[in-house]
Amino acid sequence: MPDPELFKKAKAHAFRFISYRDRSHWELSQYLKKKEYSHSVIQQTLDYLKKLNYINDQRFALQWSQFKINKNKIGRSRLQMELSGRGIDKSIIEKTLNTIYEDNPEKDLAEQCARKKWVSLKGIEKEKKKQRLVQFMQRRGFSSDIIYQSLKTLTDSVDTQYYSTQPPSALEQD
Repeated sequence: MPDPELFKKAKAHAFRFISYRDRSHWELSQYLKKKEYSHSVIQQTLDYLKKLNYINDQRFALQWSQFKINKNKIGRSRLQMELSGRGIDKSIIEKTLNTIYEDNPEKDLAEQCARKKWVSLKGIEKEKKKQRLVQFMQRRGFSSDIIYQSLKTLTDSVDTQYYSTQPPSALEQD
């Protein structure tokens, strides 16, 4: 049984750490390790917080995923990597990804992301713009299929807009 005084201090550190936002089990254990608590104190603290439902990896994964999708419009592979990097179990990651992308289709997110980036690339020739957009979308974690679908949708709509705003030429007026 660890020292009750150390356990009390570890709980205080943990509560302070989780007061900012929800944390994963792994994140909290790493934080307490940095504070140089013994393994038994860390384990007792984590068990205590889990029993009170302050630590819940499933809830954390859903909240984190929703936040990242709303803020950054990221793809499935990037979100999977981020959750994995936070120590979330693979089965929880799969359930979370299926739930999140059922409510927010990845194709829609990719199109929103592409449209926003396209506008920011003003003054660059079209082919270079496409290349930069593809690289950007890859960094965001979208699959090649989704990237090229959204690129095609975007360029088709941009071309349609361009041609519909151009005045008719002298040949077309006859």
